[in-house]
Amino acid sequence: MDLGRSILGLNRHSGELRKGEFWAINDVSLFLNQGIRIGLIGRNGSGKSTLLKMLNGILLPDRGSIQIRGRVGALIELGAGFHPLLTGRENIFINGSILGMKTSEIRKKIDDIVAFADIGDFLDSPVKFYSSGMYVRLGFSVAVHSEPDILLMDEVLAVGDIAFQKKCFDRLDSIVQKGTTIIFVSHSMAAVQRFCPISMLLEKGKTVFLGDSREAAAKYYQSMMAEDEIKLSNYTHTIKHHGGSMGVYVNNYGVLDVERKPLQRIRSGDAVCLSLRLCTKDGQRERLPRIAIRFIDSQTEDLMANIQTPSKVRKDIDVEGSLDLNCKIDSFNLSPGVYRIEIKIGGDGEDLHDIAQIPEPLEVHWSSEIVENMSYKGRVYLPGDWKVV
Repeated sequence: MDLGRSILGLNRHSGELRKGEFWAINDVSLFLNQGIRIGLIGRNGSGKSTLLKMLNGILLPDRGSIQIRGRVGALIELGAGFHPLLTGRENIFINGSILGMKTSEIRKKIDDIVAFADIGDFLDSPVKFYSSGMYVRLGFSVAVHSEPDILLMDEVLAVGDIAFQKKCFDRLDSIVQKGTTIIFVSHSMAAVQRFCPISMLLEKGKTVFLGDSREAAAKYYQSMMAEDEIKLSNYTHTIKHHGGSMGVYVNNYGVLDVERKPLQRIRSGDAVCLSLRLCTKDGQRERLPRIAIRFIDSQTEDLMANIQTPSKVRKDIDVEGSLDLNCKIDSFNLSPGVYRIEIKIGGDGEDLHDIAQIPEPLEVHWSSEIVENMSYKGRVYLPGDWKVV
């Protein structure tokens, strides 16, 4: 049927779905000015790579249109076109030509390409002898030196070591300053937030959010957790004990509001209560150990806050069977985002080393006060009483 429509000069596809077909991209619309950096995020199969291929001209839309002004470059598969038997120098010319660079342009930039890739004396060795890191560094270096007007990137910033990744970000920052528009696909929320001020969240081919990257990341993790059907109230974790007063484990954990109702998401600056239920094995009597609740940034793995039981709370307190601990926080001032929660337990005078990881993330959302005072910047909100003197 598709061939018949092509012969008759009609659109290959009628636009009607057949049995088993679905729209990979459906009713997605956006307009980007020059120099914009936007992230495309979503679960596997949400349509990110399909949209990127459409923008690159590999796939044509069945409905709607795509209008692009300027030269397009794509970092979708680093090193595509490299021949293993040819040297790095020869592959630079071949790969550069594939990306639309003229031979004279490649000759002018080859020293910069080699220096950026940091392959040194191996430039004239066949690339089949390169390590995987050298291979992708050379591919990335050629691609970013092609200097397109619009750059499409699909999961390519995980190349090389940390030093090289920083160099990649710095190079991309310089490209953006020259006016290059960048569309970046990644599952790394840290990379998206580091590089893109705005992001589009796709779900089953549709746009479900377009805006600030931190809020987009929060919604992304929210959708991940909802689909995995994780239930906060039924969470139970037994600690592995190694000595000291280690007969205590976390039986239940919750985040409550001021009315003691369970929360899975809060607004930055809200009053919250952290609730723990501790139990002992077989109802035995144990000393109350030190407890620390840690909030860790889900994207960067940075420790953002550590709340620990003070010694006056633990003094002369025993746990026999079970014990509830509550920690009230008048203003939870972490900036909006998604945080991983750890509970650490240790004996008197010992390091906190037994860990219970809470599987549900804690979502911190925007409030009108935070938006007004933080302007979407910063990691911690510090409320202040401002006066004109």
